[in-house]
Amino acid sequence: MMAARRDDKSPTPAPAPAAPPYYIAERPLYIGGQFGRAFNPGDQVPVEHVEKYGWQTKVRLPDGYAAPDQPQSEPETENGQATTTGKGDA
Repeated sequence: MMAARRDDKSPTPAPAPAAPPYYIAERPLYIGGQFGRAFNPGDQVPVEHVEKYGWQTKVRLPDGYAAPDQPQSEPETENGQATTTGKGDA
């Protein structure tokens, strides 16, 4: 017996990733003490390494990556700039 044929050709949307593909080191990162340097500032650091070695405070998200649970850092205005509506408000 043949399997039922699916005519649905629309691709399923990929779910948004919860974690970034990598982090960026903000300072030198060491494994096993002062002399085991693993990453330099600006290097891409695998997510697994950040979790394993506790480097959460020493790395940042990649440029342009917005985590789904993070609020927007820009104000919600027409042109993206926070402004006042009245004259004389400085």
